[in-house]
Amino acid sequence: MAVGETITGSLADSLPTMIADARIVREYEGVWMRTTDKRTLREGTGLTWHEISLAALEGMDITEQTQNNNPQQMSDTLLSLTPSMVQILVKITDRTYRRIADIVESKMGQLAGNAMARKKDDDYTSLFASFGTGASPGAGQPLSFGHISAAVNRTTSNRNEPSIGNVYTVLRGEQIYDIQNEILAGIGTYTIPSGMTADVFKSGFRGSVSGSNLFEDGNIPIGASGAQDARGATHAREGVVAVQGMSIKTETRRDPGFGGGADEVYMTDEYGFVERSSGNWCYAHLSDATLPTS
Repeated sequence: MAVGETITGSLADSLPTMIADARIVREYEGVWMRTTDKRTLREGTGLTWHEISLAALEGMDITEQTQNNNPQQMSDTLLSLTPSMVQILVKITDRTYRRIADIVESKMGQLAGNAMARKKDDDYTSLFASFGTGASPGAGQPLSFGHISAAVNRTTSNRNEPSIGNVYTVLRGEQIYDIQNEILAGIGTYTIPSGMTADVFKSGFRGSVSGSNLFEDGNIPIGASGAQDARGATHAREGVVAVQGMSIKTETRRDPGFGGGADEVYMTDEYGFVERSSGNWCYAHLSDATLPTS
């Protein structure tokens, strides 16, 4: 027989466990919706999206006595993409529904949606590996303002086909950190007047570089070259085409024979990404992405 005061520890087995709240582990939703040229593969048009580009023609000088026997031939190039299907299945028993806290159950649907969004963004950023490297510092080297500026210039003044649309830069936070350090390099060595450097010191780096809108994407993998490196990119919006094969759909199927009854929830999407005007409008930034320490 126990002797002494009764406290919560004395009756620990009698204390109920109440789930006060629940949260989903945060993740990047991705930026492809804002940085790519989005197209839809219409129903009844086959499995593949096609686009024809027509090459430019050349004019020639003539005089009143010129007999022009130099016809300019029209030529075309076909860009094709067959969207791929992606699916996620979640299977939950009725017993699980009955026993888990309502606040946890309310978060389940969003988890599947987040997984599909992350898959799309992963497929988008994996395209960076095929981009040109003419504005890339290389593995182990910090990314700088100049690399982005060079990529923008190569895109908008491209000698083969200039881009006239918006240009975007997509980087990991560690890569952006190196650009921020470049801007703040003078702090401690001379007086910093009001302006860009002072703003970055107070709020961190954000906004644009050489006219390219900058986006942070933590879904970009680290270890692109087997070390602590990441591969971001600067590209024109029209440089990457996102082809949607169908709108995302969700379907539910019952399996009464599994675990006393269960719901199977299927989420399906169909899409693909392709580089347009290959080699002219898209440039990768392979650079150091070591975790910042100071």
